Amino acid sequence: MKIIIWLIIISLFCTGTVQSQKIFTSVDSLLSYSTSKSISIQSGYIRIDQAKKAKLAAILSIPDPTGNTSLSYTHNTKLPVTLFPAETFGGEAGTYKEVKSGIPYVTSFNQDIELKLLNVNGWVNLKLAKLNIESSTSENKITIKELWENIATTYCNIVSLQEELASTIQNISISDSLLKITQNKLNEGLIKQQDVNDANINLITTKENKNQIGYLIKQQYLALKILCDIPEQEDIEIVNKTSLTEFDLNPTIETNNIALANSMLKEKIALTTWKQEKYTKYPTISFYQSNTSQQNNTRGKLFDNDVKWMSSSYFGFKIKLPMPSSSTISETTKAKYDYLLARKNTEQQKIKAELTIQQLYTDYNKAVSQATANKEIFLLKKENYEKYLDLYKEDLVSFERTLDSYNAMVNSNYTLVSSQVSVLAAKTKIDINNRIK
Repeated sequence: MKIIIWLIIISLFCTGTVQSQKIFTSVDSLLSYSTSKSISIQSGYIRIDQAKKAKLAAILSIPDPTGNTSLSYTHNTKLPVTLFPAETFGGEAGTYKEVKSGIPYVTSFNQDIELKLLNVNGWVNLKLAKLNIESSTSENKITIKELWENIATTYCNIVSLQEELASTIQNISISDSLLKITQNKLNEGLIKQQDVNDANINLITTKENKNQIGYLIKQQYLALKILCDIPEQEDIEIVNKTSLTEFDLNPTIETNNIALANSMLKEKIALTTWKQEKYTKYPTISFYQSNTSQQNNTRGKLFDNDVKWMSSSYFGFKIKLPMPSSSTISETTKAKYDYLLARKNTEQQKIKAELTIQQLYTDYNKAVSQATANKEIFLLKKENYEKYLDLYKEDLVSFERTLDSYNAMVNSNYTLVSSQVSVLAAKTKIDINNRIK
């Protein structure tokens, strides 16, 4: 069977020249490869790094330092003119003299800073930043888990179709033999032309089934590339080496609380956001300080060593109490109800987490039971067909009865393959549940 699958894959996907291909023989090998290729996973790690950088900003937001440093150079091209009594300067009484006042050139250096000493909102913002890091990590785990489950489903679809394709190729040979037998009987005058036509229709239908399965396999490969973000020019092959007939009757299923933990984090974030909105109405206490140095001179120099710098400074404390507005009240109310909804979601996830293990057990046992029964049914229908064929060769049963038996065997085989792959899919889902938590 494995050799046939290899030949099928080569005939379907190799054209002329041999190209380098990635071959995956198990779900695990494909999942490991997808981790390095998936843009969704890579984006998740970027968001985690972004959340870590946001934490640094949140730490700085507690003292929330603000301020600036400035250097200015001013050239007063036209000084203001003031009128003084002329007699002050020895002039005639009752007259005035125009006198220019001010400094032509001023160099000024300023520094000011403000630090918050009491900032409750800043501390809450830091707590929120830490929660966002945990939430981003948790979200990325959920992304990986969901992606792996989808990839595993597509992998199993391809394996199922490959098995069906191998079986269909064998059925083509059987259909061709059946057609030859009916043709010989027609030549001997034992049957009607309609029986030969039915046998020929059966052969044509089986060949077209092979073609359609081939197209379905190609579609699944395209879907797999989309899931894994594999470029079109990169060739991949699935050559499954995992047994489809050996079943683990007692698989180990571990508790997975990844969704519950993520929901609890979202609840904490919602609660912290609500508190943050309330704390925006709290007062803040700040320390502020300012220093200014100024040099005044009559020469156009930026820095004049012959002129003394004049310094001034001040410091103080201030309290800021924001006034409530319709916007802040609306945001606080919204944050409150977001938290209440997050609590309800956590309650729902707790119930779901408790039932997930039983659901996985049930799905797996159901698949194993179905595959076991389908195997017995297939063997019986195969035996029926072989006996009907022998009877048909001896003209003891009609061709219609033989053809019905053949179709029943074929359909039973397809059902068997599908149920066996369902066991693989259920087991893979359990493995992913145990790995990502």
